[in-house]
Amino acid sequence: MKAITTKEYGDVDVLQLENVATPTINEDEILVEVKAASINPLDWRIRTGEMKVMTGKTPPRILGSDYAGVVSEAGKNITNYKKGDEVFGLIDIVKVKEGAYAEFIKVTENDISKKPTNTSFEEAASLPMVAVTSYTALATIANAKKGSNVLINGCAGGVGSAAVQIAKSLGCKTTGVCSTKDIEFAKNLGADVVIDYKNENVLNRVEAYDIIFDTVGNLVFSQSKNILKSKGVYVTTAVTISAMLFSSLANLFRSKKFKLVMTKPDASILTIIKQMAEKGELKGQISKTFILDQIKETHQMSEKGGFNGKLVLKINE
Repeated sequence: MKAITTKEYGDVDVLQLENVATPTINEDEILVEVKAASINPLDWRIRTGEMKVMTGKTPPRILGSDYAGVVSEAGKNITNYKKGDEVFGLIDIVKVKEGAYAEFIKVTENDISKKPTNTSFEEAASLPMVAVTSYTALATIANAKKGSNVLINGCAGGVGSAAVQIAKSLGCKTTGVCSTKDIEFAKNLGADVVIDYKNENVLNRVEAYDIIFDTVGNLVFSQSKNILKSKGVYVTTAVTISAMLFSSLANLFRSKKFKLVMTKPDASILTIIKQMAEKGELKGQISKTFILDQIKETHQMSEKGGFNGKLVLKINE
């Protein structure tokens, strides 16, 4: 099969299109023919070696966390999936060496769900990482519910655009922070209020929030706690060792909580994401679609940023 491999840490030149052996599955695994995969900042953070402490001296052979495709083979212990099922899912690429930048991927039942019936493979592939991250942050960690006042920093990006839609699905009042050029995009996602950070400092607002979700990493807790309600929750995707230490200490003495969201595969959340998509409450936001041999361009665009939603790789027709 064709796959994008990495044999060393470095810039985009370490990404190579090669022919490699198709994965073989065990009795409790599923082989998926990948139709599409999406690009996440985690991918190039691993590629550059930034995540070396977690991934080890040898980089993952094949990157890519989220995917959509068709079941090609199911192990004999698999009862919920069969050959031909359309699926989507998420793997933990920090731990797994064979990811989604390939024509086939092997997964477990916890990594997968049936694909939303009303989405293309490309749109379905754009959802797992950002939607699972957002749902985990808002519903699981911050206990968002109907009437919660939620602020989403970076609401036009991959995670942010999913977070706005999920917050609205949960019945929250949603405020998004983005740049001038993204205001209409944020409104179309369903944000009740949109703050243009180029013209207004959100930290100067009188309004206080039950939940602040920082999807960018530039709205720090030490400052934003001033616009967080008593017993409010601040959640960030900016997971670092220092942030881990701070979160454990800060939560001992404060009513306002500092939390980190670390995304892991979870079939139950993927099923909720599927249901939201089928109800029309959640739609994958795709900025641009590429093919496998454009992987270097895709990573360069992802690292540069400045686009809405996600970048997607189209793999098998």
